[in-house]
Order: sequence, then structure tokens, then C-alpha cells
Amino acid sequence: MLGKEEIATRRKNNAAVAAAKGTEAYAQEIALNKQIYQEVTSSMEKGLYTEAAAKLRDVMEKYPGKSLSYVYLARLSVKEGKLGDAIRNYRRAVEMDPDYIDKRTPFFAGSEIKEVVKEGLEKFSREKKLRPQDETVDEALKGVYYLQRRLLGGCE
Repeated sequence: MLGKEEIATRRKNNAAVAAAKGTEAYAQEIALNKQIYQEVTSSMEKGLYTEAAAKLRDVMEKYPGKSLSYVYLARLSVKEGKLGDAIRNYRRAVEMDPDYIDKRTPFFAGSEIKEVVKEGLEKFSREKKLRPQDETVDEALKGVYYLQRRLLGGCE
């Protein structure tokens, strides 16, 4: 009996250590992202979307593996009314890092993704009826369905 209690205690302690390491890693990532994307966010807050896009391209060249770049691209696409591009970029971000749809992480962007999915579902379902052979509509709908599944807890 004592062995089972000891195992349970060790598991609990290991989980606490892992959570602490995860929290520390998230804090470091947030600090780095704030520094990397500072000029991009500043331009976006001022409504200078063309300037923000140019600065984001510079960031993407310097840090090609950063999934957050695709979140910013999606946000810019939403601001510019490019729903298909927003869907494509959110999908790319989620494929690279599922934390964007995980409420337990500080990177959660599910609320904004949910809005794009809702709008995209309405728009591209309607367009599919009008242009059934249009591949761009098909691709946008695939992105919407992918994001919708992920938001609902499905995996890929």
C-alpha cells in the first residue's frame, strides 16, 4: 500500500514540475514574441496595415519558423477584408502550433479564430452554391472545416 502512495506522490510532484517548466517556457516565449513583433503590433494599433505587413515580412525572413507570424498575417487579412487569406493563415498557425486553440495556454486565439470560422462558413457556403467549380472557394471551405474541427477538439 505504501508503494502506491509513493508512486502517486511522485506522479503529482512530476506533474507540478512539468507545469512549472511549461509556465516558465511560456513566459520566455511571450517575452521573446513581444520583442520580435513590437513594431508589427505598434503599426497595427495605429491602423498602418501596409506598414505592419512590411514589418511582418521582415520578421518572417528573420524568424521563418515562428507560427505567430501567421496569426498576425491572419489578423491583418481580417482588417483588410481578406477572409480567405485569414482562414488560410489561421490554419497554418494552428497546424504549426496547436496552442492557438488550447484555452489552457497563454497563446489561445480561439475566440478570434471562431469569429473567422463563423463568417467564413456563411460566406463560402453561399459562394459554393454560386460558384460550385471555384477551387478558391473549395480551399477556403476546407480551411474553415479544419479550423472548426480543431476548435471543437478534433485532431488532425
